[in-house]
Amino acid sequence: MSSVFLGRGKDARELRLGKLLGEGAAGKVFAIEGMPGSAAKLYHGEKESRQHEAKIAAMIAHPPDLPPAEHNRIAYPQISWPEAKLFDRAGRFIGFLMPEIDFGRSTSLVNLLQKNSRRIEKLSDYYGYRVLVARNLASVFAELHRAGHHMIDMKPANLRFYPQVCWMAVVDTDGFSIQGRGGRIPADVMSDEYIAPDSWKRKPQELGEQQDLFALAVIIFQLLNNGVHPFAGSAGGTAQATDLQTRINEGLYPYAMRPKPGLAPSAASVHRMFRRGTRVMFDCAFLPGGRRPSAEEWRDHIDSLMDQLTPCGAKPDSHIHFGAGCGFCGHEARVAAAKARPAVKPTAVAKKPAVVAQPIKPARRAMSPAARRVAMRHTAPLTLRRPPRRKQRGGVTAMLAAIALLGSGATLVATGVVDPAAWRDMIPGGVAQAADTQGIPPLEVDGDAPAAKIAAFDEPREYLVLPAGGALTVALREGPGENYLQIARLGLHDAVIGTGTGSAPGGGDWVWVTRASDGLSGYVHKGGLLERAPSGVAGEPPASEAEKAAAAEGKRLVDARYQRLLGKAAGYDRTYLMDGQRLWEAQRRRCDDAPDPVPCRIKLDARRKADLEDWGAAERSDRNTPDLPPATLSALR
Repeated sequence: MSSVFLGRGKDARELRLGKLLGEGAAGKVFAIEGMPGSAAKLYHGEKESRQHEAKIAAMIAHPPDLPPAEHNRIAYPQISWPEAKLFDRAGRFIGFLMPEIDFGRSTSLVNLLQKNSRRIEKLSDYYGYRVLVARNLASVFAELHRAGHHMIDMKPANLRFYPQVCWMAVVDTDGFSIQGRGGRIPADVMSDEYIAPDSWKRKPQELGEQQDLFALAVIIFQLLNNGVHPFAGSAGGTAQATDLQTRINEGLYPYAMRPKPGLAPSAASVHRMFRRGTRVMFDCAFLPGGRRPSAEEWRDHIDSLMDQLTPCGAKPDSHIHFGAGCGFCGHEARVAAAKARPAVKPTAVAKKPAVVAQPIKPARRAMSPAARRVAMRHTAPLTLRRPPRRKQRGGVTAMLAAIALLGSGATLVATGVVDPAAWRDMIPGGVAQAADTQGIPPLEVDGDAPAAKIAAFDEPREYLVLPAGGALTVALREGPGENYLQIARLGLHDAVIGTGTGSAPGGGDWVWVTRASDGLSGYVHKGGLLERAPSGVAGEPPASEAEKAAAAEGKRLVDARYQRLLGKAAGYDRTYLMDGQRLWEAQRRRCDDAPDPVPCRIKLDARRKADLEDWGAAERSDRNTPDLPPATLSALR
């Protein structure tokens, strides 16, 4: 078939089919010649057509208010909703006309959940990006539910989004549960791992909004929590289920404010850095007896979270949190400690904080002119031209260029369109990736290298990397000797902490060090290190007595405040407080590299004291749950 018809009889308009865009169980999708941005879905046969005709008519009569968004005269359809029926030459219904979702510009939501898939797909690893996508997802389903429609088979694999602008691109809508004029036309499919416990023994045709709300909460949890499923975690014993759907049915939710005994969260989870209001909303979604938050409540709550996003003091170009401590720093430190050989606790030390553009709160449907001006101050003009493959800079600021917002009548509209390749350098990669970008030779391995023995120092020693012979880098190896695996290259003046030495089989001393910036550990030949004097950089100007006294008093106040909060904290709250304190102590030691160490410490102490005060205030505020929607508050009472 090369043509289809809009309408029947003498007024029918013939449309010429273009290339095949895709094919599913129910039908095929074609481009339409002369109608860019539109597509035709044609059902496989007469049986499929008969089954869907009434549903398509109901969808055309009751569309959600989700028009295509537009940026730089490029339309981004948010949903492939039917716009008109299509017929064959004899006037028989065969399919429908809909906006074309460009699969080249969009990608599966699955690709955003895990670090590896983000790297492969060249998606940003910036956390605020996932928060914004979660907000947009909730916004689309708030409008769908307002119109009375439900997806039912909601899961990341069935959802798409545009990476350049963060908008959703929802497809296969003719499989949804549709509210028609004469009643509901149900869906007939749902998928394990996203089925609510109260939906498990029911048919898809019986399900409605509650199933959507459960699956929506699961996906939002995954977007906010490193891709971790809310029912994943330690089995806690042989009697507990291990497959996710069974764990859902049995209520094995380890991220609750008060989880069941024996449950343990995933090691990758950062749920303890969530605001208390966020955690209460997840508890309502996943625990028996709670009223699940609506999509509109999720949208509005994530709007408020966007206001609270705070760049991490240690890694402002990659880490961001909600104002009560960075969970990613703590997670990375624990991962580095677990990988360290021998077991040496890595010390995370902050780089000098960069000036970072603050995330801009998304408008519900359109951004105000004032907000648009703020957005434009933080974003460079961007075009749809594919940039040359060269190294990009900018960290969070460049990422915000892709998610800053302006109004055009759509749910969310971004000020910038960025080719995903331009984000490659914002994606944290492993050592191999870093080595590749610096032109370092491939890692060499000697499987016969003997196990290393370490002679520990009485106290950790601070070093700067200072390669001999005019070199710019030194090798970091798994063992003390040239025949051990090269892990990475340490750059000139990298700060490292040494905790002991090992001797190479052929002689020579090697120091076991941990790089202060990221916790990477290994052996470095002693000749490539310069031990730093305890007093700091040689030749530093002496601090005044008043400055020294201010630094001492600032440290005392921080220590006192920390001890008070630590005495009231438990579980992961205590862990995050301790992680933050260790980070602050490491930052103070890094001040030894500054030209004026004492003022550096004073500034750090003031920032840490403010962080602790904000942390305590946030905990008090969260206990009163002021940021929860009224309906959720009433469900908790």
